Amino acid sequence: MQAGRWESARILIKEMEMNEVKPNSYVFGRILASFRDKGDWQKSFSVLKEMKSNGIRPDRHFYNVMIDTFGKYNCLHHAMDAFDQMRADGIEPDVVTWNTLIDGHCKADRHDEAMKLFEDMQNSGCSPCITTYNIMINSLGVQEKWEELEGLLERLKLQPLMPNVVTYTTLVDVYGKAGRFKEAIQCLEEMRSGGMKPSPTMYHALVNAYAQRGLSDEAINAFRVMRADGIKPSVLVLNSLINAFGEDRRDAEAFAVLQFMKENDVKPDVVTYTTLMKALIRVEKFEKLKTLR
Repeated sequence: MQAGRWESARILIKEMEMNEVKPNSYVFGRILASFRDKGDWQKSFSVLKEMKSNGIRPDRHFYNVMIDTFGKYNCLHHAMDAFDQMRADGIEPDVVTWNTLIDGHCKADRHDEAMKLFEDMQNSGCSPCITTYNIMINSLGVQEKWEELEGLLERLKLQPLMPNVVTYTTLVDVYGKAGRFKEAIQCLEEMRSGGMKPSPTMYHALVNAYAQRGLSDEAINAFRVMRADGIKPSVLVLNSLINAFGEDRRDAEAFAVLQFMKENDVKPDVVTYTTLMKALIRVEKFEKLKTLR
């Protein structure tokens, strides 16, 4: 919603009032969400000002949208100001509020503050949901704070919550990127024993982790297990497999993956061909580069 659209929104609000339909906090929340989605987060202040000039008190939904808007654009001081104002207005943050704040701080690499918010959330009497735990699992994983992560998982077991596909996918991703493949495979097995089917995203995380370390045999094994689970490989997984073979100087197998893609209706993309080029350059087969044109 650009400047012209903001004026249109204001005209619409006036028309609503003329027809004795009073705009409420939800309407302004939708306007604010439109600005957020267009990248025009600065308009948040104008929306709030217009809202108050109409005598409308922001509700929890409006504040959640506002906090999310600031968080998405790394304006965390504004997000915290909105959070403080929300509480000053006598509105208790809900699990969505806390998750939004925690996630925003994690994405800004402000993990210590995210952990403090996680503790504050519980101290305020708001129980974390599985999404909260998933956010914190990723936060501790990317920091490679393994003892703290294990402690968090133990806390999760004491809650009336069940790990979901996102939980296990996040664990496989952080363990895989750190080269902790034993733990990653354990997560995969635990997931199966709990009756859940591993997701394509999880397999991509695992194959990609092996690829980054040049472990092509392990990558192809994970790929075979994926197919045995009935999951159709995506271009992302196959690109990671090509990269694994390339890192291991196995260019023939890398090209076999390209052939597999063509035979199984998986369209190669720019990354596919770039990765194949790197594989050929690594083994100095420059004459074969022309076959990729």
